[in-house]
Amino acid sequence: MQKLKKGQVFTYPIDLYLSNKHILLILALGLLIFPLYYYGVPIMQEEGGWVAVIILLLLIILIVLGIIVSLLALLSGKPALQISTNGLTILQVLRKSKQKSVLWRDVEYIDISYQVYGRTETWALVIQPKQGKVIQYPLKTMRYKDTLLNEMEIYHIVKLAFEGKPAIHYQSIEMERIKLITKKTKWLLLIIFILLSLVYFFQ
Repeated sequence: MQKLKKGQVFTYPIDLYLSNKHILLILALGLLIFPLYYYGVPIMQEEGGWVAVIILLLLIILIVLGIIVSLLALLSGKPALQISTNGLTILQVLRKSKQKSVLWRDVEYIDISYQVYGRTETWALVIQPKQGKVIQYPLKTMRYKDTLLNEMEIYHIVKLAFEGKPAIHYQSIEMERIKLITKKTKWLLLIIFILLSLVYFFQ
């Protein structure tokens, strides 16, 4: 991946795609479905924890849903977010309309929402239309051409476009991340996954 230089100009329309890293992470998470289903569910049933079984099944459904959305977005080849001089277009993979367009002239203000749940960070682009409900679009690291942009950089670009800037200059905005998975836990998860896979295939 290349890095944008400070002051480099974005040309409209600005197409932002889901990062390959994000898609691969969801697909890798999908591999957990098999051990969760074949080992997790029977253990929960034996202990009589039907509430835990239901929660586990809901988790599996969410993982499957995430995989489907990522694959459909990848196969469509369309940007997840497109910024133009007139407004914003959001790709909605699982909805009938598939695209949601918001015109700048219909927007009251734009903000960013940040929340922390335990050690999990969530970012959302908040769009307040002049009429209608607030739109909250979950932000993740996205790809612009051969460059990855973080959540704050995406928000900065959207805000400048909303303000009617004819030329948007790149500004690097560093973000402090909460480290959910350290190097040690990465190795531990990898070892657990390999052991579960070996047990599953050679039982």
